[in-house]
Amino acid sequence: MKQHPKMEVMCHVHNCKFNETDYCFAPKLEVNAKGNADMANSSDEALCTTFQSK
Repeated sequence: MKQHPKMEVMCHVHNCKFNETDYCFAPKLEVNAKGNADMANSSDEALCTTFQSK
């Protein structure tokens, strides 16, 4: 079985509860397209749905 990727994820949203010294420490990361579409054409059309405010 293929394992999930492991990588460092930078985060500059300082009021996210998973942000520690500009790195994301969430147990998992979920990114979705904005709106009803399942596609994004730029980073402006994508959002981190893992975000939780402190």
